Amino acid sequence: MPDKFYDTLMRVPIIAYTIFFVVRELNGLRQIIGQHPTFDHDLGFIFNLAARISVLQFMLLLVLFHVVRYQPLKKFDALAPKVTALLGLTLSLTVLLLPRAGADPRFDGASLLFTLSGNILSIVALMTLGRSLSIMPEARKLVVGGLYRWIRHPLYFAEEIALIGVFLQFRTWTAAALLSAHLIFQLLRMHWEEKILNESFPEYGEYCRRTHRLIPGVY
Repeated sequence: MPDKFYDTLMRVPIIAYTIFFVVRELNGLRQIIGQHPTFDHDLGFIFNLAARISVLQFMLLLVLFHVVRYQPLKKFDALAPKVTALLGLTLSLTVLLLPRAGADPRFDGASLLFTLSGNILSIVALMTLGRSLSIMPEARKLVVGGLYRWIRHPLYFAEEIALIGVFLQFRTWTAAALLSAHLIFQLLRMHWEEKILNESFPEYGEYCRRTHRLIPGVY
C-alpha cells in the first residue's frame, strides 16, 4: 500500500472519533441553551457555557490540522508506540462520555480559566506545529520555534492544563482515574516521539540538551 494512501487512510478513524465528540458536545450545548434561552446575567451559566465551547473549539482545531498534516518522514513499525499514542488520545476524550457534575459558579469559573488558558496555549502550539501534527510517534518536520524553543512538548503541556478544566466539569473519581491513566500514556508517548525524532534529525540531540520536556526549568 503506498505510504501516501496509507497515511491518508489512517487519518480517517482519528478524525471520525474526534468528530463524534464534536457532534456530541454540540448536542449538549444545544440542550443546555434550550433549557436556559436567556442568560439573565447568570454568571454561572455563562461560565459553564464558555468552558464547554472552549472544549469544542480545541477539538475542531485538532480535526483541521489532522486533515492538512504533512506526510511522515519516518515512523515506528512496532505496535507499542501506536497503542500508547491511541490510548493517550482516546482516554482524555472518553471523559466526555461521563455525566457532568451540576453547575457551580466556583468550579465552572475555575474550569473556564484552566480550559481557556490551555486552549490558548494549544492554539499557539498548534499554529507553530501546523501540518507537522501527528497522533502516532512519527517524524514529519522538526519544529523548534515558538513555544518549542523552551519545551519539547508544549502542546501536551497545554492539553493537560485544559484537561484540569475539563475535570472540574465532572469532578468524579472515574474522571480522575481516566485522566491519570491518560497522563501516564502521554508521558510514554513523549518518550516514543523523542526517540523517532532523534533517529530522524541529527540536530535533535542538541535541541534536547537545551530544552525541557514538559515544564520549563522543572522537567
